[in-house]
Amino acid sequence: MPKVPSSQVVLDSAYRCFCRNGFRRTTMSDIVEEAQLSRPTVYKYAGTKDDVFAKVVQARLEEASAAAEQAAAAGGTPEEKVLGVLTVKLEVAIRLWRDSPAHAYELLSAASAHTPELVTAYMDHLAELVTSALAAVVPDIAQQAAGVLLTFTRGLEDDLRDAEAARRDLKAGVQMITRGALSRPAPSPLA
Repeated sequence: MPKVPSSQVVLDSAYRCFCRNGFRRTTMSDIVEEAQLSRPTVYKYAGTKDDVFAKVVQARLEEASAAAEQAAAAGGTPEEKVLGVLTVKLEVAIRLWRDSPAHAYELLSAASAHTPELVTAYMDHLAELVTSALAAVVPDIAQQAAGVLLTFTRGLEDDLRDAEAARRDLKAGVQMITRGALSRPAPSPLA
C-alpha cells in the first residue's frame, strides 16, 4: 500500500479534529496527537491553526469545484446540469453535517469568517457554472436565475438532519425554478 504523504496526514487529521471538537476548541496539540507525527512535522505542513483550517477548507472546496465542473460538463439538459452542480454543493454540506453534527454550524461560520476569499471564489465558480448551463437558453436572465438557485440551495443547508428530504427538496426546487426560467417568454424587441 502506498504511503500517504505527511502533508495529507496532517490535513486529514486536522479535519477530524475540527469535526470532533469544532474550530474554537481544536488545538495544534490535538492535531499533532491525531496525526501521530512529530510536532515539528505537523507545524511544517500546518503552520498555525488558522493556516491548517484554511488548507482544509481549500482542499474541500477544490474537490467540490472539480466535481461541480464535471457535473456541468456532463451531457443533459440545462436543468440536469444545474441539478448536478447544486447537488455537489448540497453534498458538501451534507458530508460536513454527517462528519460533525455538533459543530457543522460553527465550522461553516468559521470557513466564512477565516477564509472569506476561498468561500467567495467557490460560490462565484458555482454561479458561473449554473449561469453557463442556463445561458444558452435564457441568456438575459441566466445570471439572476443562478443567484436564486444558489440562494435556494444555501437555504436547504440550514437543516440537514434529514439529508434525503434536502435532496428531494433540491430536485423539486431546481425543477420549479429552472422550468419557470426556461419557459419565460423572450423579451419583446420593442420593450
